[in-house]
Amino acid sequence: MEKTLERGMTGAVGPTRSAEALEREWVDASRRGDTVAFNRLVLAWESTVYNLALRMLQDPEEAAETTQDVFLRAYRGIHRFRGGARFSTWLYRIAANRCLSRLRRRPPGFDPSAVRCEPASPESQEAALLRAERARSVTRALRELGPDQRAVVELKIYQDRSFEEVAAILDAPLSTIKSRFYTSLEILRRRLGGSPP
Repeated sequence: MEKTLERGMTGAVGPTRSAEALEREWVDASRRGDTVAFNRLVLAWESTVYNLALRMLQDPEEAAETTQDVFLRAYRGIHRFRGGARFSTWLYRIAANRCLSRLRRRPPGFDPSAVRCEPASPESQEAALLRAERARSVTRALRELGPDQRAVVELKIYQDRSFEEVAAILDAPLSTIKSRFYTSLEILRRRLGGSPP
């Protein structure tokens, strides 16, 4: 995110402001109705929100729709953001809630199309097949989790958030978040044959 934020400062005179200070300026300007500042926030956070939605929903099209919905809600509600928490925590909360809402509306047994995993570097066909099968196994194992458990795993493992941040994002007690996380890990270990995700 810091690189993305600093990219907006190209050509600025004087010392480079920190990414957090620049983000605060954009948030403050957005709260005053500055759409250019809000668009900068979107550019800085769009891929992060999309990746969270993609892993939780496991459907690229639905993740894209959810990402648009998240930023529309953030734009409409930015005046209510008071800065008591970090902007990222507030945005993650909106994103997690939108994903959870979609997951809860799904009918039992819903099976979204598998997420395609392209190898990052040239591999043998056998290695690529093994990677793809492993990715499908993890995806199937994640489907075994309830929406609340999946949200905790996504935020803790894939978004690298602390337990405290996850509790703030999901607006749940820290003990509940830890319980969901360790229960989820046990489910995933059993489903994946003893190896963690």
